[in-house]
Amino acid sequence: MNTRAAVPAGIPVSTLDYYADAAIRDPYPVYEEIRALGPLVYLAQHDLYAVPNYAEVSHVLRHPEFFSNARGVSPLQKVNDILVGSTLNSDPPSHDRTRAITAEPLLPGALGVVEGRIREAADGLIDTLCQRGEFDAVKDFARYLPVTIVAELVGLPPAVDSEQMLKWASATFNLFGDENQRTLEAYENLKDLRDFLREYGRPEKLKDGGWAKRIFEVGPERGISYETCAQLMRDYINPSLDTTISTSGQLIKLFAENPGEWAKVRANPDLVNNAIEEAVRIAAPVRGWTRYVAQDAELAGHLLPAGSRVLVMFAAANRDPVKFPDPTRFDVTRDVHDHVGFGQGVHMCMGMHLARLEMQSLVHALRRRVEGFTLTAPPVVALNNTISGYQSMPVRVTLGAEASARPEAQAVENPWLEVRIAARRPAATDIIALELVSADGSPLPAYEAGAHVDVYVQSGLIRQYSLTGDPADRSRYRLGILLDPASRGGSSAIHARFAEGQQIRVGRPRNHFPLQPAYHTILFAGGIGITPMLGMAHALEAQGASWELHYCGRTPDRLAFAEELAAFGAKVQRHVDSGPDAQKLDIARVLAGPEAGRHLYVCGPNGFMDFVTESAAAQGWDKAQVHLERFGAEVNTDGAPFTVIAQRSGKSFEVAPGETIAQKLEENGIAVQVSCQSGVCGTCVTRVLEGMPDHRDLVQTDLEKAANRTITVCCSRSKTKRLVLDL
Repeated sequence: MNTRAAVPAGIPVSTLDYYADAAIRDPYPVYEEIRALGPLVYLAQHDLYAVPNYAEVSHVLRHPEFFSNARGVSPLQKVNDILVGSTLNSDPPSHDRTRAITAEPLLPGALGVVEGRIREAADGLIDTLCQRGEFDAVKDFARYLPVTIVAELVGLPPAVDSEQMLKWASATFNLFGDENQRTLEAYENLKDLRDFLREYGRPEKLKDGGWAKRIFEVGPERGISYETCAQLMRDYINPSLDTTISTSGQLIKLFAENPGEWAKVRANPDLVNNAIEEAVRIAAPVRGWTRYVAQDAELAGHLLPAGSRVLVMFAAANRDPVKFPDPTRFDVTRDVHDHVGFGQGVHMCMGMHLARLEMQSLVHALRRRVEGFTLTAPPVVALNNTISGYQSMPVRVTLGAEASARPEAQAVENPWLEVRIAARRPAATDIIALELVSADGSPLPAYEAGAHVDVYVQSGLIRQYSLTGDPADRSRYRLGILLDPASRGGSSAIHARFAEGQQIRVGRPRNHFPLQPAYHTILFAGGIGITPMLGMAHALEAQGASWELHYCGRTPDRLAFAEELAAFGAKVQRHVDSGPDAQKLDIARVLAGPEAGRHLYVCGPNGFMDFVTESAAAQGWDKAQVHLERFGAEVNTDGAPFTVIAQRSGKSFEVAPGETIAQKLEENGIAVQVSCQSGVCGTCVTRVLEGMPDHRDLVQTDLEKAANRTITVCCSRSKTKRLVLDL
């Protein structure tokens, strides 16, 4: 703020210096001092309204329309003038566009590709440290994965070393405090980052396959300018380091101070994940940063004027006794799934899944070898305006008498297959056919008609495509891929880059669209929807079954695999919009006289599928006889109305276009934990008992989405008119 407005009556005022060295070295008494004054306290020295309690912090984080990041998160306007427009310093919809690009490699489905490397690196590190017996839990332990494996995945040029990255990360977080010596030094340190981005913020300077270069590959396809792509590299350089390093070091300290909790983790590996969440709660890496009050907003019973700034005290909220009983006690069995250590709302920490994977890998490796930890000297606090952590932490480990079995010794089937593109051919206008064979000559896993595979396009980009052709041919897989004009990076990248002879990675076949026994089967395909139907045609013909296929398209050149389909004779009928009336689809005739032994399969664009299914319903077809495979639905916030039944609560309600399931659950008094509200955290994942979700989240893996057993109620909808949830 340029001028200070009068503090609203009734809000207590404190002269405390939140960014003083003493407050950073020992922050928890400071948090309690502010909490004792009230749920909303004016910090006169910083011209900030501080919120120390969980309820108010959660409210602020969930309402960016009132408490905005778009004017920056620093108390200093000159800092915000520099950083506004970055993913953190923005609000939807611009925030969503940039985050969708940088977050994709950090989501669980994408991280599965690198999980083995991270676990192997963690195992090797712990082996080395255990042989030494004594080490620094910050420099030797906590920093290792972020500045080695993760830095490699980002793919920065050799001109950047780990110490430089650490300096930039620390400087960035120092800018989120008041104007003190640390802030002034941060300005100087970040001049190097500015110069680096100018020199190396170009795709030709970055490593192939790295996350940084991927921004330049995906960004322009989604309307992001070249200049913005260069700035988005900061999303990987800065946040990927200090927060993870902070919590990893805190874990060692907490286990050393609470040997009984470490014994529980050693005895029960299922507690590892919860122990990490409890560490993030009790020793939150981010002390707090600010949000701009975009319009007059009520908070804790007071009206804050537009133009104010609110200090969101993450670390204090995580120790709020109203939310977390006995909050200073480290308890690895505590239910802490809704802490704010990773934030909440649309700005929830982008790298939290990567941070969890790193820490889980380290703790699993430790529990197999280490019986206990001893701090050999007091840890030295790292003074930073925003990050709570340590500069050094000498520790000695006592090794267990016998190391437990490593998980890698167990036989685990690799979910990925290495294959080679044996042939690439045009199948129709804008459609290519890829023939895939095993890279090492081994047999490919068998599959049944209707199956599909995941295709690993690049880091953070995995797409599903149906297997097409004859399922009895075990020598190859074949895919038909349409160049989607609305591509979000999948089909466009495959058309541009996948070449004959290239080795790629695909998932093992999965089938959620299988054929059912029937005395007669009717197949409907629209455009690229022919891919699963062609496999079904081959399978039905091999069985000697009764069947017919109706293939619809705008023009003849857009109907794929024409020669192969012609071999089935009159069983395949083509219907072209641009052709004569005699060959056009008479759907009422085809679907007339539904009988119990007939089954109908539909695949293609959503409009085509809706047309066929609505026609079937009008003709009296039972829903159990109609089977669908939906392709390429773009994520959006609208959709047809549907009914949700909360089975355990005995309630049902309608979800209208523009509404979310979570909103309606809350309106009907059904408790469900919701955090990010945009499908990136997984807090609200709920079990599905009946119906088919329309998945719009970014947190579930492709396998989880394909199974349709769970749904993120904060953002997803339903493909069926009725959705039954275990609530």
